[in-house]
Amino acid sequence: MSSLQNALSSPRRNRQLLWLATAVLTAGVFVLVAQIAGRSDKTSLAPDKGFRPTLPVKTSPLVNAQGVRIKTFEQLGHKIRSTIRMFLATAVARKHLDQSWAVIAPSMKAGYTFKEWAKATELPVVPYPGVDVRRAEFYLEYASRKEILVDVGLSQLPSIVKGWTRPVAFQLGLSPVGKGTDKRWLVSYWMPRWTPPVPVDRP
Repeated sequence: MSSLQNALSSPRRNRQLLWLATAVLTAGVFVLVAQIAGRSDKTSLAPDKGFRPTLPVKTSPLVNAQGVRIKTFEQLGHKIRSTIRMFLATAVARKHLDQSWAVIAPSMKAGYTFKEWAKATELPVVPYPGVDVRRAEFYLEYASRKEILVDVGLSQLPSIVKGWTRPVAFQLGLSPVGKGTDKRWLVSYWMPRWTPPVPVDRP
């Protein structure tokens, strides 16, 4: 038997030849497709006439009345911190929903009237029943003139026994509404940092 016949009769050699042939065929297909696509696509890569490249508008940091940049939650104004706590105690806790209307941005309560919101059983706000607002933890992610983002850690009141839920971290966003002296920071975003765990019985 010749060396060529020995090579062709080897299963290992046959597998190698098969892989080589497949690789060559695949490369040929890619080259053919690229050539066809290149001839059929007449889209110019040059920018449109009159195009002027621009960079995104630089975000301006939020400063207090003294011109100091706000970097911590405690540096936020009293009204902003009160707005956050009111939101937690009402919309998130699902209590006194009528009081939450004043601290929520129009974008978040779009489609609702005040009466509908005050009596609603389903709202675009992830609930956390039994929240202990006094024990809530806050960390300022960033504060600009257009948005404030705060990490909020929630836990339940000790008196809540059945349906107890483990502590959960949320992200809360606020946006400015109004201008001048009428400008207010209202809650415009509220989502858990991960899916809240299923309520379990307290051991």
